[in-house]
Amino acid sequence: MRPLFYSEREANAHNIGWQRIGDQIKYYRNNQGQDGRHYFSLTWTFQFPHNKDTCYFAHCYPYTYTNLKEYLSSINHDPVRSKFCKIRVLCHTMAGNMVYVLTITTPLKNNDSRKRKAVILTARVHPGETNSSWIMKGFLDYILGDSSDAQLLRDTFIFKMVPMLNPDGVIVGNYRCSLAGRDLNRNYTSLLKESFPSVWYTRNMIRR
Repeated sequence: MRPLFYSEREANAHNIGWQRIGDQIKYYRNNQGQDGRHYFSLTWTFQFPHNKDTCYFAHCYPYTYTNLKEYLSSINHDPVRSKFCKIRVLCHTMAGNMVYVLTITTPLKNNDSRKRKAVILTARVHPGETNSSWIMKGFLDYILGDSSDAQLLRDTFIFKMVPMLNPDGVIVGNYRCSLAGRDLNRNYTSLLKESFPSVWYTRNMIRR
């Protein structure tokens, strides 16, 4: 996979965003370190297009907390999708950011007493894994679409979606941890609600 590159001058002058770049791309294991562990290196060659430019590299296309809020706002303001997708705040993080949960299903009619099974999906427990946000967006685009299969799924199940479990980590640029300095993916059984609110509330939602 080729690295991603963003140039502020290219963006301002030509409206070019993130793009794949690099030649002679290599990923290899280094010699064993003093601690007995093996480490890995990723190398590539690239020529910067401009002098006096500000540039960024990434391994996956970024997906920010702002991107998520803009996407959820577009759903809220859509007269069709908002009928079967309800967005609420599951909890607030240590920094006070909102963790959203989406409930997606066809509204039950008065004479419909069928019980629907729940399907729960979450993403972005590790802030650096932006690909999970793009997968979540793709699934939401599909399940909120007008295809007959999407309609059947909404008629059959209740989908509970938490699209970003670790917004604090996303905002500050962590790769794996939350503001508590811990991996949320290793703390689903923790009783420390104040330290790990998003996984605590998600776990309780699943139990209900």
